[in-house]
Formats: sequence, C-alpha cells, structure tokens
Amino acid sequence: MSFSAATLLLVVLAGALFVGCGDGKVDPHHPGELLGTYEVSATRKTTTCGEGALGSPATWEFDVRLSRGDGALYWDSGAEVTPGTLGPDDRSFSFDTSLAVDMRAGEAPSNLPPCTIVRGDHAEGQLDEDAGSFSGELAYTFTPSQGSVCADLVTGAQPTFAALPCAMTYALSAKRTVAP
Repeated sequence: MSFSAATLLLVVLAGALFVGCGDGKVDPHHPGELLGTYEVSATRKTTTCGEGALGSPATWEFDVRLSRGDGALYWDSGAEVTPGTLGPDDRSFSFDTSLAVDMRAGEAPSNLPPCTIVRGDHAEGQLDEDAGSFSGELAYTFTPSQGSVCADLVTGAQPTFAALPCAMTYALSAKRTVAP
C-alpha cells in the first residue's frame, strides 16, 4: 500500500473525523446555531484491524466546533463541516459517512491487483449543554470494495491490517473550551 493511500485513510483518525459536505441549504462554513468548540478525547475500545492498523493511536485528542439547526447537528473539524442528525430530545446525535480509497494510488507500476478500501464512519452520542460536554462512540469500518483484491494488506511483508473487513471503535468524551 502506498504512503499516500494510508495517509488518506488516516485523515479521519488524525482529527478530521468525518469527510462530508453541507446539504446545500446552509452556509457550509458556519451552519446553524453555534454550540461552541469542544476538546474531544478519544480512547480506543475495540479493534479487529490490529494494534496500530493504519497508524491508529490508542488515544488522541482533537478540537471540534458544534452547531445545530432544524434537526441537524453540524460537526466542524476545521477541514470540513459534516451534517448529522439531532434527535427530537435535542441531545442525542448521530453521523454516518463513508470514503473509498484506492490503496494502490501513488505507487510505482505494480503487479498487484486493484484494491479499494471503503471506510465507513459512524458516530453517536449525547450532548449535555448544561455541563458543556458530550460523550459518545465513534466507529470505523474498513471493507474492500466489490472486485478488489487486497489480501496483501493483511498478509504482505508489512501488513496494514490484521484482517479485512475490520472495525475499530473509540469512546468519546468532550468538554466545551470555547462558548458560543
């Protein structure tokens, strides 16, 4: 696997979390009513991908700006704004997104067959605006796309994954550091 493909898959793990776009109905740079900026701590709970797969850390911290509007919660990582769903209770939220990555991109000509990995992201949690915090879980799945042959990512000299498909989950806890 090329360095650039691994790097692209890790962008989310390094703090961007979600890749997504606005829905075209709101300002994609500052949608909704600002809830504040939160410092998030992520701690890995489970992995079937292998310890350190794709360079994934056991723990990491990052900042995210949250805002809400009309049944949506917007997650602004600084790279992009991702819309999610805000429950009727105005506390529960969830996000789903996916990204397909050509794991052979950027490699010199190779005799390896095509391999594209689809990374699915799912997050859910609970806001506690009174405490200025939120908690939840973030899950990543990594699955070869139909027709891909990615066995070398598991069995190669420097394996990227312990198994494919695989998944990893992180517990999230966050405190607001900047009020709206």
